[in-house]
Amino acid sequence: MYAAGLLAVALAALLVAWFISGWAEVRARQRAVSQAPAVAAEQRAGELSRELRSQLAVLMSREVQRPYYVYQNLFHDPQAPTEWGLTPSPLATTPEDPLVLGYFQLDADARATIPTINDKRPELSDAQHLAENRAFRAEVARSLAVALAPPRAGPIVALAAPRPAQVLNVDRNTYAQNAVGNAGYWDSPEPQLGKPVLPGHKPAPPVTITISPLEWRTLPFGSAPALLAVRQVQTPDGALAQGFVVDRATLTSWLAARAGDMVAELRTGEGSAQEIAPGWFLSVAPNPRAIVQATHDAASVARAFLIRFVGLGVVAVLAASLVVLLVMRAERLARERSQFAAAAAHELRTPLAGLQLYGDMLADGLGDPAKARDYARRMSEEAARLGRVVSNVLGFSQLERGNLSVDVQVGVLGEALRELAALAEPALDRAGAALDVEVEPEVRARFDRDALARIVGNLLDNAEKYARAAEDRTITLTTRDLGDIVEVVVADRGPGVAVEKDLFRPFARGVSADGPAGLGLGLALSQSLARAMGGDLVYRPTRGRGATFALRLPRA
Repeated sequence: MYAAGLLAVALAALLVAWFISGWAEVRARQRAVSQAPAVAAEQRAGELSRELRSQLAVLMSREVQRPYYVYQNLFHDPQAPTEWGLTPSPLATTPEDPLVLGYFQLDADARATIPTINDKRPELSDAQHLAENRAFRAEVARSLAVALAPPRAGPIVALAAPRPAQVLNVDRNTYAQNAVGNAGYWDSPEPQLGKPVLPGHKPAPPVTITISPLEWRTLPFGSAPALLAVRQVQTPDGALAQGFVVDRATLTSWLAARAGDMVAELRTGEGSAQEIAPGWFLSVAPNPRAIVQATHDAASVARAFLIRFVGLGVVAVLAASLVVLLVMRAERLARERSQFAAAAAHELRTPLAGLQLYGDMLADGLGDPAKARDYARRMSEEAARLGRVVSNVLGFSQLERGNLSVDVQVGVLGEALRELAALAEPALDRAGAALDVEVEPEVRARFDRDALARIVGNLLDNAEKYARAAEDRTITLTTRDLGDIVEVVVADRGPGVAVEKDLFRPFARGVSADGPAGLGLGLALSQSLARAMGGDLVYRPTRGRGATFALRLPRA
């Protein structure tokens, strides 16, 4: 008892220390698991914002290099071989960059033009997307004209960034050709691109063009805010506002394709999300399923620790208890063996003493010679008594080893099953279960009656015990003739077997921990008896609810 008390105190101290340190680790792991989706979303937002800013920077860098005169449908290329000639603008077709919804130009009178439409020469318009381009121009005039139309006079002022304006000195004839634009084309007697349409000119001082840097702006466009790049161009004939609109639908599709199962959102205003352009922010939220899964995983961390702690704690307590029990058992076994040795010595001494006495008398010729036969008979009786003692000792040893032995004989299986059913039916009736027996009366097999009774009894007991919550408490006992094998089938209509693996292993059970009480030895013992008879016991999966076990016996 002192040793048990000391062991209990030491075990409790170890378990408490383990729980305190382990629970702190569990809390830390739970926080990490719970925050993992948000951390992953934040990292993904940073990656997407850097990639998107890079694409917008590339787009802005390319658009900054575009001359101001390409924002009209026709322009004069200063690099053209002819001095006077008009060329279609490279912007006169669908924008090559999917991020660009369209290019526009506004004059001081708030008139909107786009390079894909030539109202004077419709054949020069982008006919394939004419309807979309007209809708875009109309939306520019409706949504952007008032906010972006340049003043009629005054210096060029950068819209947002402190970068200085660009000042160009353009050849007057080149400027005149670009200023004439369509007029030079449609007034020509032979309107062909690349041919001179105006008379020669004399050298004149260059024209000064002032261009502000392209700056990002956020303005309403259609039904939602839009990201625009805008610049102002000051010419001798007045100021112009030029720029392009970023296609928000393309941005949304681009983000959705790269966000994976996360939710990426592009919004305007102030915020702590990743900024991709002035006033535009990108936020990525984890998938709701990932949040739910993270919550479940966090709970699983604590549950797994508690299960492990309780399981190992129980094992430790059981181990400590087992140590105490082993000591107690060892002491008891030592005492029993001492008693057994004393009893065996006593049992053996008595016949041995008789054998020695009568043997000495016969050897030395003592006693009455006429009783020699009687002495010999007494010696025989003592030897038989000694044999019984030895046989009892051997039988006890065999019982401790647990050897199974069966006496297999040919018999009428149906008759034996009906007798067993008759014996089991009263107990089943008292438990609320009904037994339905359908066996072939004349089928013969090789079996041991005692082993058959133990197997069928175990199966009927399991069927009654594990199907108590079923609406239908009927248990069926049937036989099937399969040629060389006869099957004895016991089936119920309960919840069935939850775990089929190692079902026949000792102490294994086919139900969860909240199932009926049991040691898990019945099926293992029954299968061992069935195999000892030359047959087998198997579980047969069935559709729906219920458990079915089949005892296979060799047919006689």
